Amino acid sequence: MDHGGKDPVGDAIARSAPETLAAKAMQDWSRMAVLAVLAGAFIAFGSVISLVAQSGFADGQTPGAVRVLSGLAFSVGLILVMVAGAELFTGNTMMVLPEVTGALAVRRMIAAWCLVWLGNLASSVAVALLFAGAGGLEGGVGDAARSVAGDKLAKSAMAVFCSGVLANALVCLAVWMSMNANTLPAKILAIVGPITVFVAAGLEHSVANMSLIPMGWLSGIPDDWSAGVLNLALSTAGNIVGGSLLAVALAYGHDALKQDSA
Repeated sequence: MDHGGKDPVGDAIARSAPETLAAKAMQDWSRMAVLAVLAGAFIAFGSVISLVAQSGFADGQTPGAVRVLSGLAFSVGLILVMVAGAELFTGNTMMVLPEVTGALAVRRMIAAWCLVWLGNLASSVAVALLFAGAGGLEGGVGDAARSVAGDKLAKSAMAVFCSGVLANALVCLAVWMSMNANTLPAKILAIVGPITVFVAAGLEHSVANMSLIPMGWLSGIPDDWSAGVLNLALSTAGNIVGGSLLAVALAYGHDALKQDSA
């Protein structure tokens, strides 16, 4: 059916997104904290299965194939977040959209970001510690954890920041598309593609790094706390830029911002 060049599905998401994101920011603090802890754990489960996916490949296998498989596995984390309903910092960077439209105060947005980031961090580290305690980082999984974390900590500051921008543009694209999915299979399909791309490309997602870097430390790489803090700070900053720009660009492209300013 011809809609005169309009995208009714995209327009519907763009019109509802500011209100939806503002409501997330305005929920009760205790509820937000619990949901943030859940989201960090869910993403950490994605980190675990992505490392397991990398661990079973012998030398000589195509690295690209391993990365794609790892990305497919990691998408389980965001699927859990979106289907179960939890508060993920990287997705919440799109709260810039209701702030731009005037539906959300900037102080409330920043406070929500801080609470969710800390909740994500707490449960990410907890899952990493529990997985290590369960013996999960032995053998090939530990090798994968050391390799992944070592690569992340070896990147330059510019590389981490730029990688963070790209990573969260993809993550928020997955969130944005899944917001309008009416069935569970559709929601899962919307998530898998972008998440596979960002993981396979080795991009920097701050919440994923909250579990991947500790698992690298727990599996034997040096505990370089300064490098870990720098990675999280720069990937967080890049994630904010990537998610914010994507949300505003999509809303503007579908005329939601133009309508609000009219």
